[in-house]
Amino acid sequence: MSETNSRPAWGLLQQDIVELLRAKYWNNTKTLKGLLGGNKEFPIRISLKPPKGNAVLNDIKHFQEFIDSWRSFCEQIEYESLKVKVSWDTVKFRSLSEQKVPTSVAIPDISSIAQMLGSEQERQLIDWQNRVAFIFDSLAVELAKRSVHPIRSGYERELFSELIGNLEVLSDFSDSDLKLLVKLIPQLHKGMGRGCYLRALPVIFVDTKFIEKNLRVIESVTSAVLDCSVKEIGLLSWLDCRNKPKDWLLVRPLCKKTKDSLRGLPQLRLSSETLMDFELPAKNILVIENEQSCLSLDNIPDTIAVSGGGKNVSWMKASWLTSKRVAYWGDIDSEGLAILSDVRSKLSSIIPLMMDSDTVEAYRDRMVDEPESVTREPVALTDRELILFRMLRNGTFGCTRLEQERLPIDFVYEKLRLWVG
Repeated sequence: MSETNSRPAWGLLQQDIVELLRAKYWNNTKTLKGLLGGNKEFPIRISLKPPKGNAVLNDIKHFQEFIDSWRSFCEQIEYESLKVKVSWDTVKFRSLSEQKVPTSVAIPDISSIAQMLGSEQERQLIDWQNRVAFIFDSLAVELAKRSVHPIRSGYERELFSELIGNLEVLSDFSDSDLKLLVKLIPQLHKGMGRGCYLRALPVIFVDTKFIEKNLRVIESVTSAVLDCSVKEIGLLSWLDCRNKPKDWLLVRPLCKKTKDSLRGLPQLRLSSETLMDFELPAKNILVIENEQSCLSLDNIPDTIAVSGGGKNVSWMKASWLTSKRVAYWGDIDSEGLAILSDVRSKLSSIIPLMMDSDTVEAYRDRMVDEPESVTREPVALTDRELILFRMLRNGTFGCTRLEQERLPIDFVYEKLRLWVG
């Protein structure tokens, strides 16, 4: 509202109603989509809070402004052929003659709201309507060309609802993007990915980067037009496409034997998903939290290091690890010990290296503070590890973190060779 402290609460002016419509209906995304989609009913009726009793006598000037505001608006309605209706009642006030007073305003449709708000909102509404109409008309043509795969009977209503739900995304689409969308949908069918990555999806005309970038809206439209189960299981699963790897881990052989077993590669990147099924050709597997610490190592017999996963240790439940000697080396802080706990919950035979109180005591002068401390106590630590966790969290050593990179390399090699035997 544009009321000031000196203005009475009664007698809403035209600009007050405009601001109310802007704040409550147009700028409220959920409400606006409801109006566009037909889930909110028109007309919208808003009381103008006409004065009662002796209120007019207390502010004659505002009363006149109130009357003039809506007379002017009614002239505007007639001139611009607006469908908005202003209701008037004849009221008799004390000490005043009978007056025709505006009592309420009724807005019949979304176009009328846009007209009241201004030319920018009118252009925006027309743009939305044109985009939705283009998708409907063009998609119908494309579906008619490709009748191989069935479409949902009476899909139009569901499609309209999904397009309104994705209005923000569609507003940013270029004309080219809209054409790609309607060309793509009729080509999609269940299982067409055949276990490949999304970028290998066999479609014509449409580039797969467009698909990857706009998965949500494509999923919504596909669900509406082709198969309602798409939303339930997800577009990638419905297409039978694999998720793109997000967690590339550094795999590094630490001796000539293991390097030769990997075709001479000094290092490579593998995803967690791949490591679940790909057995690394070494007796000893060293899992390291930080890549830089991994890159500092060499000449560790029959050993392959895997690093850079941080908290991502999901691959360590791989069955092939149970036949290996596996060690874990991370920072000595609350988070590092929490990761160790997670590792042990997946592989109970894990051997922690350089993550004990003796290491902390030896190099406590190199400690720093941990930015954020893990508060919940990990469930899979040994008694001694849990005591160390509490001491670190309570600041017993002064600082709370000993980073693995701060350990001298001769100390690291000594511990690793003892582990390897």
